[in-house]
Amino acid sequence: MAKDKSLSIFLVVLFAISGVAILFLTWLQPMPGTERVLSTLIGSTGLLVAMGRGMLLRSAKAGASAESVPVRVEVKENA
Repeated sequence: MAKDKSLSIFLVVLFAISGVAILFLTWLQPMPGTERVLSTLIGSTGLLVAMGRGMLLRSAKAGASAESVPVRVEVKENA
């Protein structure tokens, strides 16, 4: 039975978009150095979470269909 992965995909997209938005806004707005470092860490954490969950989704998908299947191919030549 296939497991529904829509929530995991949604979370990957949510964390990726929010991480990029935080980093983008952090480096565009003038702010003190400590706030910039903290915001950069938060944005980077969001991107790392998105990448980690994305890798888990990809590995689960590859693991499910990793069995080898013999294929027979016939070629018809037109003369």
